[in-house]
Amino acid sequence: MPDNIRGRITPSPPPAFQRATGKPFTGAWWWNAPRTAMENPLEKPLTRDFCQRQQSALALIHRLPRCLRAPLQQRYHFLLATKGVRAAFHFLMTVFMQRLWPRIQRVNARHHYCRQTSQKLLSTEEAFNRLPDLNDQKLKRLANQLATHFQDAYEHHCNEWLRNSPENPDILLSDRLQSEIYSHLAAMARACRVTPLYWRAFQKGRMTAHTAVASISRLVRGEWWEKQLRAQQRLWRESLMIACGYVSRATSPYASKNAIRDVASRRLSALNYLRQCDIENVGSGERLSLLSTVLASVSNPKLRRMELMTLIAGVEDVADLQQDRGLFITLTTPSKYHPLRTTGAHSAPLFNQKWNTHAFTPKDAQRYLVAVWAKIRTTLKDRHLKVYGVRVVEPHHDGTPHWHMMLFTPPAQQQKVIEIMRKYALEEDADEPGAAESRFNCKPLNRGGAAGYIAKYVAKNIDGYALEGETDFDSGRLLTDVATAVTAWASTWRIPQFHAIGIPSVGAYRECRRIRNVSLAGQFGERVEAVRFAADNGDYAGYIQAQGGIHIRRKAQTVRVARQLSEELNAYDEPRQKVVGIYAPHLGASRIFLTHTESWRIVRHRLPPQEKSLKNAAFYPPWSSGNNCGTAIRRRDMGIIQKPD
Repeated sequence: MPDNIRGRITPSPPPAFQRATGKPFTGAWWWNAPRTAMENPLEKPLTRDFCQRQQSALALIHRLPRCLRAPLQQRYHFLLATKGVRAAFHFLMTVFMQRLWPRIQRVNARHHYCRQTSQKLLSTEEAFNRLPDLNDQKLKRLANQLATHFQDAYEHHCNEWLRNSPENPDILLSDRLQSEIYSHLAAMARACRVTPLYWRAFQKGRMTAHTAVASISRLVRGEWWEKQLRAQQRLWRESLMIACGYVSRATSPYASKNAIRDVASRRLSALNYLRQCDIENVGSGERLSLLSTVLASVSNPKLRRMELMTLIAGVEDVADLQQDRGLFITLTTPSKYHPLRTTGAHSAPLFNQKWNTHAFTPKDAQRYLVAVWAKIRTTLKDRHLKVYGVRVVEPHHDGTPHWHMMLFTPPAQQQKVIEIMRKYALEEDADEPGAAESRFNCKPLNRGGAAGYIAKYVAKNIDGYALEGETDFDSGRLLTDVATAVTAWASTWRIPQFHAIGIPSVGAYRECRRIRNVSLAGQFGERVEAVRFAADNGDYAGYIQAQGGIHIRRKAQTVRVARQLSEELNAYDEPRQKVVGIYAPHLGASRIFLTHTESWRIVRHRLPPQEKSLKNAAFYPPWSSGNNCGTAIRRRDMGIIQKPD
């Protein structure tokens, strides 16, 4: 049959049926072939200005300390790989440049070298401004350079005065001259954000030649500067982490991960040192393990917690005897001290714009609370109002401290005390939203339950004892897990966590507990023996009563700690004051009962002879100066170790 019949064309056969092969369908004709996706008309093209702004932001991140540079670069590269260049650019321009960079600049301005204070250390300015990124070797070099500059400055001022008064060389020993020299060196130290020793005495005009030389002797020592720079390095790093939101309930509550690791590393280093050392009795030669000795003191968190709970229970017993009422008071700071803000219990933290103006640190917030309490304490004293109890300092999730106080007061004075405390707690920024509810909170305590009420806060701030299964209100995490972060926060910012209010000295209580099975009645009288007996039996309520009761002045207490100047001098040739025992002020300071009758020194730990086994012999010093490494290794591998010829 012909192909063309009546003008018709034989249709082509349909394409073969494509079975599922797992490959994407690409189409068989031009009209169903895949096409490129249409671009979003709202997105701007990648222009030269776009790339320049991106590179500028990346250059700023590259110059940041490593503690910030690493997480910011990691976040940028993650967005670049998962969501594209525009999401990464939005992070750089919006999150970093608009929110984080102004905060970083504010924090650095508070820690950089201050030229307005002194310009005599400009040669070390560049290295000092890179302090958060300095390693141990560079930090030690900077400390030695600063000590050398201070040594040269001190010698220069002394030579100038001797040149002007050659006939009177003793002028260098005068208080006025040493105070003047101290003023120049103190300005140089404060330019490095370091407050020298006796600075307050100098401001009040009480500087003497002795105190000036004591302070200057530290400023010219590299070891002293190394300690100061290390402490400032930790605070600078942590301030940057707080400013960028890396200390919060969403990331790491209370303290940054870097700070927690740093504190854990320092504690491990201290633990290794304690294991390698003993304490030796200077007279008898007796040796004790230094680690065991430290763990038997209040340095042990377990013993520290037990002593504190004994104190709290004793204070509560005294309050029950006196029919005083208990108050649980919480003091917090104004909102400008908080780097972050939250809108609910479980909401994500947001940056607080009020904080950007001052860039307050947890140390600044603690100073504010101390100043508020100083006003409260002064007013209570002027109006003859009595309060006593215990104060606990703990951080919010962003590191800002707040106070919990368990206070007791007579019923007739309770309302007046509450009004005074509320007045000073709301004195600053009282009109901000939520100030009345958040800044001051007061709850009455049921009689007999105060110690149990505050026990959770004590355990949380020490070791998390008996808090298994309980969650933290600020972070939502287990209290046993956040105890490490809380102690790291207190160690980093050097904030004391516990403080007794209106009760006798805790130091005298500890010294009295050293006196075992010895009666002091014959030598000091029944009053002193009552103090010793109560302390020896752990009866803190009896100890308070025997010392004279609540709000007894230190000079009027029955027993006080006795201190004397030691014959040993410190590294700056200054005599040390050491605790030697106790004395009764009403009997005179000359009558002392010695609790420290023996002298001890720290020595390196010596292995007993039986521990020097053959397997460890290869690690001891060689018998000769010859190099027998290869022979020793071969013999050791064969199980034979012998003394070389």
